[in-house]
Amino acid sequence: MAEKKHKKVLGSLQPDIDDILSWNDLPENAFEPASAQEKESFIQDRKSVSYWKDAWRRLRRNKVAMVAMIIVILIGLFAFIGPMIVPYTYDQVISGANNIHPWHYSLEDQARINEYMEEHNGSSNLSPEEAVEQARAEAAEQGETLSAVEEAKIRATAKANQGKSEEHVTEKEAAKALGIKTKPFGYTDEELQRMADGEFVFPHVFGCDTQGRDIMVRTMIGARVSMIVGICCAIIVLVIGALYGSISGYCGGKVDAVMQRIVEIIYTIPEVLVILLLGSTLKPIFEEFQNSGDGPLQKLVTLLGANLISIFIAFGLLYWVTMSRLIRGQILQLKQQEYVTAARALGAEGGRIIRRHLLPNCIGQIVTTTFLQIPSAIFTESFLSFLGMGVSAPMTSLGSMCSDALGGLSTYPYRLFIPAAILSLMILCLNLFGDGLRDALDPRLKK
Repeated sequence: MAEKKHKKVLGSLQPDIDDILSWNDLPENAFEPASAQEKESFIQDRKSVSYWKDAWRRLRRNKVAMVAMIIVILIGLFAFIGPMIVPYTYDQVISGANNIHPWHYSLEDQARINEYMEEHNGSSNLSPEEAVEQARAEAAEQGETLSAVEEAKIRATAKANQGKSEEHVTEKEAAKALGIKTKPFGYTDEELQRMADGEFVFPHVFGCDTQGRDIMVRTMIGARVSMIVGICCAIIVLVIGALYGSISGYCGGKVDAVMQRIVEIIYTIPEVLVILLLGSTLKPIFEEFQNSGDGPLQKLVTLLGANLISIFIAFGLLYWVTMSRLIRGQILQLKQQEYVTAARALGAEGGRIIRRHLLPNCIGQIVTTTFLQIPSAIFTESFLSFLGMGVSAPMTSLGSMCSDALGGLSTYPYRLFIPAAILSLMILCLNLFGDGLRDALDPRLKK
């Protein structure tokens, strides 16, 4: 039996023995370096990419997110670079530019339109005696005379029709009747005359408001204010929410229970009501602070206003709870991993573990939630500005521009449609890009 076992073992080792013996049969150049052609014929493994490169590769495949990103970049250039190009300021009142449309007529066409309107909008502004004298003169030209009865009738008619217009033709109707078409961009008559003299005049592309302020510049500044408010509020939410959620998730136990009860209480507080109360309460305090000096801090408070500062305070008090819950959920999963246990065994403190190991592994969730907070903050600021609780005049925002445009909606609808369209497009594209960013940064959605 033992002999059979030895033979069986030797039989199983025979292939290895044959391989060892075959080393003697190898050619002499077997261990020489491979040639360049042989190296190129080797199968190349796929290059390893970092987390961010892999996320960017997946984000580029999302066409909707990429288009949204391009539109957001264009709006950003419009808001931050545009005011440097346009020679007007957001609070500059341009002489004679009140209610300028985003289109214009040439000086010759405007003269023809005015003449047509004067002819067809004739009003009986003559006094009864003046009407009789005019009728006598017309009758004398024809070699006739007016009787006393006819003069009495003319006096009565002139008195009844005095100040009343027989027909009213609008500028648009007059241009249509004359076959005159409008030209793009708005100009005042003075600017048209300067253009006729060969001088370059920057047009009012979006027209001007009732006070003669350029709407395009105000839209640029409004978009800039909305984007800055959105980014600042998102950063506030990020800092407070990430810090609170990571401490709650890492500590666990009673600490986590108490901290989460506080979050639930904050969830029940109406955010808009808090902003309105803060604005009305802090307004006299900030006004007193502004009058106390002329330093840089007072200038900043004057520029922002009590309402805008109240929005920042409200975001710092209330809006971080969603971020904290998301970070807490991620920390609860990650703190059970082996590398966290190893860090504890090596004596790392809790703050270092959170800062160096836990939060970096939540970076995808943090970036996505922070970015999606921007359109939410923009909408909140625009909504409050629409109600008159946003930025202080003469500073403007898209919400306050929409509110100011409601008074002339039937006559000047473009004043509402232009800022409303830019605001809607900005919020839509930020949300679409945020959704694409979430899909790209989620490692479970690799494609």
